[in-house]
Amino acid sequence: MKTATARATEAIEAAQMMFADEMGATLDLSPAARMALIETIAAAIRTAVAEEQQNLEPTDEEVLASSIC
Repeated sequence: MKTATARATEAIEAAQMMFADEMGATLDLSPAARMALIETIAAAIRTAVAEEQQNLEPTDEEVLASSIC
């Protein structure tokens, strides 16, 4: 059974490919330019995910406070 994160990752990757294909066709991009577009989108998604993960990780103070209770 896949986790919610794994399913979300697959959905995002599929959407990324569909978006890049559609934009590539609309802009009449070469295959190399389409791949560059896909990589740019993927990098933006990875950055956003990494930032969100940092926001979700508890700080040292929060960990200490929760262990005291």
